[in-house]
Amino acid sequence: MIPRIALVGMPNVGKTALFNKLTGSFQRVANFPGVTVEKKTGWVTENGVRVLEVIDLPGIYSLDATTLDEKVTKDFLLKKEREASADLFVFVLDATNLDKSLYLALQLKELGYPLVIALNLMDEAKKRNFELDLDLFAERLSAVVVPTSAASGDGVEDLVRATRTALSRGNQVELKVPENSQKVFRSPAYVNGIFRQIDVLLSEVTISKLKPDTFSERIDRVVLHPVWGLVTLFTLLILIFQTLFTWAAPLQDLIEAGFSLAGEVATALIAHPLLRSLVVDGIISGVGGVLVFLPQIVLLFFFIQFLEDLGYLGRAAFLMDSVMRRMGLPGKSVIPLLSSHACAIPGILSTRVIDNHRERLITMLVIPLTTCSARLPVYAILIAAVIPDIAVGGLPWLRLPGLALFALYMLGFGSALAVSLIFKKTLPQASPSMLLMELPPYRIPKARNLFLTMKNKATIFLKKAGGIILIVSIVIWALISFPRTNGVAQIEQSYAADIGRFFGPVFAPLGFDWRITTALIPSIAAREVVVSALSLVLAVDGENEQHMASALAQQFGLGTLLALLIWFVFAPQCVSTFAVMKRETNSLRWPVLMVTYTLALAYVFAFLTRQLVLTLS
Repeated sequence: MIPRIALVGMPNVGKTALFNKLTGSFQRVANFPGVTVEKKTGWVTENGVRVLEVIDLPGIYSLDATTLDEKVTKDFLLKKEREASADLFVFVLDATNLDKSLYLALQLKELGYPLVIALNLMDEAKKRNFELDLDLFAERLSAVVVPTSAASGDGVEDLVRATRTALSRGNQVELKVPENSQKVFRSPAYVNGIFRQIDVLLSEVTISKLKPDTFSERIDRVVLHPVWGLVTLFTLLILIFQTLFTWAAPLQDLIEAGFSLAGEVATALIAHPLLRSLVVDGIISGVGGVLVFLPQIVLLFFFIQFLEDLGYLGRAAFLMDSVMRRMGLPGKSVIPLLSSHACAIPGILSTRVIDNHRERLITMLVIPLTTCSARLPVYAILIAAVIPDIAVGGLPWLRLPGLALFALYMLGFGSALAVSLIFKKTLPQASPSMLLMELPPYRIPKARNLFLTMKNKATIFLKKAGGIILIVSIVIWALISFPRTNGVAQIEQSYAADIGRFFGPVFAPLGFDWRITTALIPSIAAREVVVSALSLVLAVDGENEQHMASALAQQFGLGTLLALLIWFVFAPQCVSTFAVMKRETNSLRWPVLMVTYTLALAYVFAFLTRQLVLTLS
């Protein structure tokens, strides 16, 4: 039986980074609570043999847990889960924030847990002249204390040795959980008693006090300012969306050239016309039409991870807290909404940080209005079709397509705030939750972490391209290619045209003909599929973005294309989002409501957009 250890501690103390160093695996690390919403498991290996099972538990401030992710850890600590608890707990302390992170450590000590303590971020603490009497510190906590730095890996091997030594002693844990524990943990006398113990402990073991982080404080005077902070945030966002177009362009050209070459080779090698059409028009053109946007998606995740590692993203959440409260969303919903700009699924899971049930529900309902990365290929191709690539204000680095992309993201986010205000009045709150967040010091992002993030996201996207997108592309090709007359496919008489015309009356007011309607149907599985679907129904070179954009501009009016763009701002998310929301709410009622109202918004605003263009033209 492999011994099991669990990493426990406050959010943002480096647990997941330490987990990665111990196990060699990669989990998402972020500078705000609520990212690790479920237990993550890995193994410490020696010479290829597993010697320790390691569990990374969600961050928890104290045993007075209120949110769903904290309760996962609390139940694990108090052995309320069906599965066995850990053989040993490794408590991760933040050496730069001991007065807060010691609270839970003292609670566990009182419960009777033998602890191995990883005193993390010691490299940063030493830079700020902090020094402890480690032997006395370990004695007072009745624990083994190992200084570590998860970022550099210092002390990790020492931690493994200390953990295995502690496990070899075979201590049996007999928990001393008080009766009415929740009431006890919340009582003022108990809380004040823990804080008095912390003050006494730190006064005894501190040799040299921690110097203030003046560097972070100076930057925060700007980035957390109610005016200049918002200016900084929006400036950063505009720059990011500009670079998504400019930096990604050379890589997109390479991908287009690669798929174009693959199409030429396949055309030359495959003699059978139907098989050649399947490979060239169905697979290569369909999948290539989506993969060409891989550089933009990877760059988007790079910037998100960079800002997280830098320590800025948590500050952006803190900055937006007051704005969002006025619009009806709880402060803690900042985290899920920011996460949803990468993907709605982790965003919905991150709502577990919200302890108020109705506020959590409102946040989940509006998350689909934020712009996930799957919409990026759709936005890019439609922007290229309707927005001229010209400089704004005479600034060569400020291009109109980048501003259009920024505006679409802001439209989605603003719509989420507006809809949340409606839900807030429809579902009134008794006691609003508060945003509790530790703002970390600014740190230089690690190149390895950024690389692994981009690699991980690229792998996920490529798997989707090799799965859902490939299957959908083949299905659409088949619907377009049959029935055949004298061995030749007539798109106008194809099964795809029949399907599009069947739903045509519904979408006709939006200016969508059977081709767009046919392309919209598979987008239920995945947003980005609509790009390959359009390339197939339009019979254009799908992997070439310029060819696609030109074909759209030539065959559809401005009103129709802008209506389609607005449709994707509001339209329901993919089926996976629906399934996750059903699981999180344990009901069909709320995901059905989410699909219904987003579909209604998409239809109404697409219709109004087209009518406005027709009126003005």
